[in-house]
Amino acid sequence: MADAVNLTLPSDERFLGLAPEVGGRYVVAAGGSEADAGAIVEALSEAIGALTEGVDGDVELDFRSPGAEVEVTLRCHGKSSVVTHPLPAART
Repeated sequence: MADAVNLTLPSDERFLGLAPEVGGRYVVAAGGSEADAGAIVEALSEAIGALTEGVDGDVELDFRSPGAEVEVTLRCHGKSSVVTHPLPAART
């Protein structure tokens, strides 16, 4: 799956919980399992927490699946982070 998804959310607690859930659904849509979805939800929650700590502003997330993994690039207030997770086809 090469379809990219871009999501921008305010760094308000009411909305930030949506991003990891979208990430989990993206992993499943890209061919991952529910366990894969859970792993990316946890990783994205941690990354978002680190990026938004003490700052105000939008959080941008770019989801893509180049090859055999899902890659999520997060940006907030001049900081960025990348979370990756292998898809089942990549495991041997």
